[in-house]
Amino acid sequence: MKPVCLVTGAGGRLGQALCADLARDHDVIAAYRRTVPKVASQLQWPVRTDGAEEARHSLIHCVQADLACREDIRRLVEVAAARNGRIDSIVNAAADVRFHGPLVELWESGDEVVTQLAVNAVAPVQLVSAVFQACWKDQSEENAQWNRNLVNISSVSGLYVTKDVGQAYYAASKAALNTLTMYLSLELAPYSVRANAVCPSQFTNESATQHVVNAVRRLITGNETGALVSNVP
Repeated sequence: MKPVCLVTGAGGRLGQALCADLARDHDVIAAYRRTVPKVASQLQWPVRTDGAEEARHSLIHCVQADLACREDIRRLVEVAAARNGRIDSIVNAAADVRFHGPLVELWESGDEVVTQLAVNAVAPVQLVSAVFQACWKDQSEENAQWNRNLVNISSVSGLYVTKDVGQAYYAASKAALNTLTMYLSLELAPYSVRANAVCPSQFTNESATQHVVNAVRRLITGNETGALVSNVP
């Protein structure tokens, strides 16, 4: 029986790479908002004429969800738990990466700023909370047995202040995610669940993306908690 991993942001470059890598030894639930992941899933191969059960579980299971919507988060967790019976790890890779410009020019900034903070900082914690309530609460022994954990994909932007790039809100959302990850590591430790974050810079090519994937895999399969891993591209 393979561990079950829930990956958000599965339609993006990093999300698709994470799904493809983790599917080698995990049952993967891939959450996407708009772009359907280009991975072997039930969306490409919905029917198996030979009825092989092992073939069904060899596919990545894609679920469309808007993580800015609490009801979609609840439904995503319900689908994942119903299909696999449990969730062993979460990789929060969904992100709003827009740069909004200098703060002094944003006095009339609209809902897009609030949405960015919600998607990048609030939604990952809401998802973890929903999984905790559904699968991890009062399951410390089982959590330890399956090495249950979460990895938040943050950014080096959340660690440093960078001049003249207009990324203040994006950076603030990732700084918030880093802090929330640390608090999650403290709150989840008594339940034998780990929490870490990866803080890459740009991963605009396949090689850099693979470095991030490797860092995520190390955290999922390792024993660290409360780590902010920034030595990735």
